[in-house]
Amino acid sequence: MISAEARYRTLVRVLPAWYRDERGDEVVGTLLDLHGERARAALWNELWALLALGMRTRLAAGAAPARAVALGDLVRQVALLGLLWGVLRSAGKVGEGVWVFVAFSDQGYAYRAALVSSLAKGLVPLAAALVPLVLLVDGWRRPARIAAGAVLAVGAVLFLAGHRSDLGPGPVLYFAPQWLPLVLVLVAFHVDAPVPPARPWWWAIGASLVLAPALALGVVFSGALGRVAGVSPLVWLCAIAGVGCLLLRRRNGPRSARTLATALCIALVLVQNLVLKNGIAPSGVVVVAQVCCVVAIVVALTVVGIRDYRRTVARHD
Repeated sequence: MISAEARYRTLVRVLPAWYRDERGDEVVGTLLDLHGERARAALWNELWALLALGMRTRLAAGAAPARAVALGDLVRQVALLGLLWGVLRSAGKVGEGVWVFVAFSDQGYAYRAALVSSLAKGLVPLAAALVPLVLLVDGWRRPARIAAGAVLAVGAVLFLAGHRSDLGPGPVLYFAPQWLPLVLVLVAFHVDAPVPPARPWWWAIGASLVLAPALALGVVFSGALGRVAGVSPLVWLCAIAGVGCLLLRRRNGPRSARTLATALCIALVLVQNLVLKNGIAPSGVVVVAQVCCVVAIVVALTVVGIRDYRRTVARHD
């Protein structure tokens, strides 16, 4: 029969090795002191605190080895960029929906009601990405995590209800860029995590809310833009952002985290749009060119990010 100490030493493995070496015995001793029927509530509280401590130490923000800090920076950057992509994508759909409503709202009550319903369905994913992002940028970490958890819970119920018959890799890959940032908000923006710098993120949010509807309406009104949109004009916008990240990298701050996060998010964006388009059509020359271009940018970002990561770790170790 496995002893209580052996079980607790197994549980303590949720903590990274460097933290276990320093304080692992102390944590196990605390759990053993609380072991017993009378301290069951306190023991469960301690186990919950242990899981939270494991996330804080594995995704550290400071006072930790350079590898842990770099991983924490990467996860937080992916969460922020993923939420920004959700804002960008949803804002484009909402902008197009608003134009359709204004242009065709005089077609009768039933048609107008359908347009309102469609517009509301576009506003929900926009709010699901915008609210946690705005809360984080404004420094409200705990409300942002609560909002992310609520969106995940409701989204999981709706997803399972709507995809019970066709649950497979396609729907999961399509929704992954929307789910992953919310999960990372929950695990990475703990009490010790830094809040993102407000000014650049406010500019990014504002630009997304303007550029996405403009591109969406540009495809509707301009046949020329529609012919070169590829899988989506927003994918071209993400590719331009990736090139800008390569050319305008700052010499301070978490460069490797920002570069690798940009590579991962652009890759998820491409996968999501390919799932939506059901692959690359043989005759879609623009689509093939766009995919090749974006893949090359993702590879370049990944190579540069890994190089910067190794330099950062070597400099701080």
